[in-house]
Amino acid sequence: MKKIIVLLVIFFIIISICITSYGKYIFSDVKIVANINIEGKPPKIEFTSVTNTNKGYEKYANRSHMIRVIFKVTEEKIKTNNIENNIIFLLDDSPCVLEETHYWSKAGNEIFYTYLLNEIKGNGRLKIKIPEGSVIDEGNRKNEETIFDTGIQIDNIAPAVSFLQENIDGGIVNAKLKANELIRPVQAWNLTEDNMSLSKEFECNVSYKLPVTDYAGNVSNVDIKIDKATKVNLRLGTISEGYNRWEFSTNLNEIMGEKTINNYGEENRIHGLSLYTSGTEKDFIQMNCFINLHWAEEDYEAISGYETKYYYGYNPKETMYASMKTGPKVFISGVQALFLGGDNLNRPGKTPDTGEGEPIPEDIAKEHRYGISAINFKLKDYSYYSIVYQIWVEGKGWLEPKSDGVEITAGHEKPFGLLRVSLIPKTEKQYLIDEWKKDVGTNNL
Repeated sequence: MKKIIVLLVIFFIIISICITSYGKYIFSDVKIVANINIEGKPPKIEFTSVTNTNKGYEKYANRSHMIRVIFKVTEEKIKTNNIENNIIFLLDDSPCVLEETHYWSKAGNEIFYTYLLNEIKGNGRLKIKIPEGSVIDEGNRKNEETIFDTGIQIDNIAPAVSFLQENIDGGIVNAKLKANELIRPVQAWNLTEDNMSLSKEFECNVSYKLPVTDYAGNVSNVDIKIDKATKVNLRLGTISEGYNRWEFSTNLNEIMGEKTINNYGEENRIHGLSLYTSGTEKDFIQMNCFINLHWAEEDYEAISGYETKYYYGYNPKETMYASMKTGPKVFISGVQALFLGGDNLNRPGKTPDTGEGEPIPEDIAKEHRYGISAINFKLKDYSYYSIVYQIWVEGKGWLEPKSDGVEITAGHEKPFGLLRVSLIPKTEKQYLIDEWKKDVGTNNL
């Protein structure tokens, strides 16, 4: 029995020693593992948002737009961060030139970068590249190369647009514009389903520049020249002191009086106006003018010209308008037309028909003080058309264009030497006014 007890004691001592040795081994092993510093993932870069100031067409931009890009870097222990020096902006796959500003903020283990991109030169799909190794953590792990496609097409080229006019029934012309890329709608024009063609019908001849804009905001000013429309016709005529022959318009922005100015000098003045219309009521277009004469007396029946009478002051009256229905008419080049004014208002020795009033002295005549100094056109109905007009005065150049019943003058003692008038659909009116405004103050012919 004693032997059995001794053996059991020895057995438990051995077991105890083994257990103690094994526990030491496990403890030592755990201690070694705890001393190994291993990071689980490399730095992570994610793009969070992109916005564009090209409202309504956010997938397109040109150098005038501001693009805002935000991305974030996620990492707790960053050793090296060189994003600001390494970031590359691409158009398709080529580096591009742009102006940019940026700033960053931090929230927990996330760093947010915001880039504002402007003045982007070139063309192509805008992408942003963060090369591998731009961010390195304390475990020497590097970010992977990251390329972000913003989805925005950079386009700095204006659309190429062709113009064609086609005759349709009733003297109406259908204008067609075809672009080489997607274009935006234009008021009062029909845009095709593929967003690349525009069309509009015209009843009268017109000439102006129409701005056509692509999705990125680039503009082409397309020459609209309708010269085959016959449903509505306006023919304006002028006669000046030097040339003494009629000049007629076809409503294509002809500068009336230009032949006189070119051949006889800038001092010549317009003395008479004629107006012929077809396709409208005879009083659809109405006209009023102020005539400056040497004998400056209101309502003074001064001189007859082309079988009509004209007076110093407003013709027919200040608050009245003449038309082919109500005004004085004469036959000019075989056509009966409204006529206001006369001829040779600056001729030396000229006297009124009444015989009253001194002849114009030669030295005064040479100053070319007399002629039509104010003009005003209006329409009976503005539901579809407007009428735009502009004058040139020596020493002042072209004046600000007026329209639809607003008088244009440089002063009633300053007759004008050039005039242009256009009957135009009111939807196109502002385009023509903007074009003519470019000449204000100049002598452009």
